Amino acid sequence: MRLARSLYRFGKARASLCTASNGINRSDRTTTFGFETVSEEEKAKRVDEVFSQVARHYDTMNDAMSLGIHRCWKDYFIRKLHPASDTKLLDVAGGTGDIAFRFMDYSPLGHRKVTICDVNAGMLRYGRKKAAKEGYTRGITWVQGDATNLPFEDDSFDAYTISFGLRNVSNLNQALQEAHRVLRTGGRFMCMEFSEVSNPLVARSV
Repeated sequence: MRLARSLYRFGKARASLCTASNGINRSDRTTTFGFETVSEEEKAKRVDEVFSQVARHYDTMNDAMSLGIHRCWKDYFIRKLHPASDTKLLDVAGGTGDIAFRFMDYSPLGHRKVTICDVNAGMLRYGRKKAAKEGYTRGITWVQGDATNLPFEDDSFDAYTISFGLRNVSNLNQALQEAHRVLRTGGRFMCMEFSEVSNPLVARSV
């Protein structure tokens, strides 16, 4: 029953997050959260509250709400990244470790390094426990940080990934500028996110 209530709350919160358009009015720095116009600071606070509540059940909820398909999407995402053996990755909003673990598994004999950066402390705690349980003890660094103000030097990473997280940032343009800043010349930016279905036949069926 407790999980069912959490699923319901997460579903409502996720729907609210997914409708956020990140439209910025630079004069007063407002953005949208669901159907509300709020300050960037307020949106960041609300997003943090949502993920603090659901961190422990996040994977179970994603499985239930996508029938497990999100796992296939993430496998494909890493195959498209096709990291070299020495790739240095920054995975933003990646507290659960799903992308990072797949990255490390892509070639176990490589010398890859991944930094997981997430603004929510609860998600990072969950991710660390999951990593220890599944045997990911090397090559992963966990950092609490905001996508709009990354705590890293310029030109630090070969690749930047963000999976179902870009819609939750308080300032989309600033987050993209930060991604560009920390990527090395020739680095890759990869984003997996929900979008509108353009095919009208498919759109009517979903």
